[in-house]
Amino acid sequence: MAFYYDPSPAPRATFHSRRRRLLPSPSRTSAKLRAFMIPRLWPASRPRPLEEGAASAPSQTFQGAFWLGWGALLTLAFLARVANWRHVFLEGGVELIPTDSYYYVRYALLQQHAFPFFHRFDPYISFPSGAFIIWPPLHTWLVALFLALGPADPERAAAWVGPALALVELGLLTLLARRWLGAGVALGALVLMALVPAAVTSGSLGNADHHVHELTLSALAALLLGRALLQGSPRLGVAAGVALGLGRMFTTTSFTLVPGMAAAIPLAALLTRSAPGAASRVGLAAGAGLALAQGLAVVWFGTPTSLAYYDISLFQPLFGLCLFWAGAGGAAFLERRPRWFLPLGIAALCALPLAAEVSRAFGHLTHQDPLLNIVSESIPLWRDWTFARQLLGPVCLLLPLGLVAASVLAWRERDVMTATLVAGTLPLIAASLLQARFTQPLLGSGALLTAVGLGGALHQATPRIRHVSYALLGLVGLSLLASLVPLRRAKAPTDEGLIRSTLTWMRAHTPPPSPAWDTRVPPAYGVVAYFNLGHLLALWAERPAVATPFSQVPEHIQANLAATEVLSAGEEEAAYARAQALSTRYVLLIPIEYFLGRLKVPPRQTVHDWLLEHAGMAQEHRPASSHFRLIHESEEPRPGKPLLPYARLFELVPGAELRGHCTPGTPVSAALALTTSRGTTLHYTPQTTADARGDFSLRVAYPTEGDPAATEVRAMAPYTVSCDGGGGMASVSEAAVRKGTAIALDRLP
Repeated sequence: MAFYYDPSPAPRATFHSRRRRLLPSPSRTSAKLRAFMIPRLWPASRPRPLEEGAASAPSQTFQGAFWLGWGALLTLAFLARVANWRHVFLEGGVELIPTDSYYYVRYALLQQHAFPFFHRFDPYISFPSGAFIIWPPLHTWLVALFLALGPADPERAAAWVGPALALVELGLLTLLARRWLGAGVALGALVLMALVPAAVTSGSLGNADHHVHELTLSALAALLLGRALLQGSPRLGVAAGVALGLGRMFTTTSFTLVPGMAAAIPLAALLTRSAPGAASRVGLAAGAGLALAQGLAVVWFGTPTSLAYYDISLFQPLFGLCLFWAGAGGAAFLERRPRWFLPLGIAALCALPLAAEVSRAFGHLTHQDPLLNIVSESIPLWRDWTFARQLLGPVCLLLPLGLVAASVLAWRERDVMTATLVAGTLPLIAASLLQARFTQPLLGSGALLTAVGLGGALHQATPRIRHVSYALLGLVGLSLLASLVPLRRAKAPTDEGLIRSTLTWMRAHTPPPSPAWDTRVPPAYGVVAYFNLGHLLALWAERPAVATPFSQVPEHIQANLAATEVLSAGEEEAAYARAQALSTRYVLLIPIEYFLGRLKVPPRQTVHDWLLEHAGMAQEHRPASSHFRLIHESEEPRPGKPLLPYARLFELVPGAELRGHCTPGTPVSAALALTTSRGTTLHYTPQTTADARGDFSLRVAYPTEGDPAATEVRAMAPYTVSCDGGGGMASVSEAAVRKGTAIALDRLP
């Protein structure tokens, strides 16, 4: 800041003799600014050396007001995060916020079976290859802890992960901000972090995802590094680097905070030339701390031979070391240190192996991934200001004002703490404009920046302007109270509610491909379904999913596109061949609007639409299915089409081969009446044509003597085969359909 500050009650002369810090000259800091900044930065809980003769009653009153406001805001934060309780706690059970929270339940249960080790590979994801899950280990263990506290109902226990972690982290972060920035700034930032919609969503009831940590991590990193630069303390610099390094253990996006933090190093050197060498030493210490913490994490949890930016790999420590030491080199140059080029050279060496991964990261940032093209969290905010207002609320207005005010304050007063907040927030603003997912880390440092900037501007304003501004801020703040209004119970069932019974039936009536919680055993088969069902298949059905909501990792992208190739095929034989290549045994279908990666293919022209809408029965331009056997229809009707089921489950079979003889070249048709669990009658009529000798071979997907435990679709009588000069009856067993057995017809009497 513009003056030296230490929270202990010793006289200021003692600080100078012990620490050798420089105070600004009176000409650089006005009396009005000192009157504002000293109360803002000095903790109300500690006595102030400059006010030793002051009465203690006002100080105690101020302390009481802080604790009252702190408790009230945390209470409001909790109420805002549980306002959706009617959407989570339903009469029939619990519905988490889709869909990552559901996989976190499975992932945490896997770690409970593996503890104290951590198993990252899951063969039930991106089948048949399986995939290493890139999600953060320490957050997964936190979810596992919640599940251990409520083992009878894991999903109900997981529903409280978001609110509990959010409250603990916000409370501790606010206390640290109070110590270093003052009570007013701390409470002002807490208002935004507690009630802005994007922050509420990240920690809401039913959300077990790791994004809850991003807000507090960005704010903590800025506070630690800013304090380190303010004091010229390499020890605090190491702490800032370690916090960023360990951040990857709590959230996947921690590395996106590094560029802004690294940029603060030379900026601090530019602002504080009166303390040569301090900023560069802090930058070197921060880079070393990050590299050490990340290196240990990679050895313990990650893949030391990989440089993948999205993984727990060597990319993380090299990236942090590269940027922080580049910043330290720039700071050393500004400080005129003789060996400023050494950290720059080391940074350049670290950058060489990272070029390809940085390019890939920028590609994903600009949506070069099929899944990132369609999910809401990847919407560019610069294109959709309505969505931006829904996420950020009044921050859309307050953050730009706070940014300008904080930038002016940092430059005029050589305030390195505020400069660090500016440097850390600017890259996150740019990232949020490209993808909405970055609004959550933006709200951490952005809330502190807004509170510091607007607070500084208001304390320097005239009393009239200040009072009017406070009134306007109060009105703006009232809009945040909308987050406290409890949501009404949804009138229509969710997709998760509609599909759950089908997945439960699937777990009970289909053969297990492998032990569901033993990741060392490769599954015997997988399931093709819409990608958004992938996490639910792994948790509720305990079956391997080809397509999942995971993205960015090559295994996920390839598996998702492979599933799309099956569902979007125009002909049955092509879909069957593609499914066989994936070792798929079942296909689960629900209504969709588009295909992942094939957005220009209308579903109505595909196998997906034919199976879902017509159960694979013969249509005008499409014969009845020979390989896709309907085994289950959901009890839940389709919204808007109550006569149709919401979901249909098919088993892929070679089909039994009915053989016989008819007049050469004549059409041959079979007829079989089928009944479903919904009481619907399906007319299965496969067809073929006799060859030049009169022989024919007709493949059929349904047995007449089916296994009641394996299917709910039953045949009412044997097959009746009709053709000129032949025909007959045929009884087909379950084994014949699954093995592709040839069956001769019984002649009609």
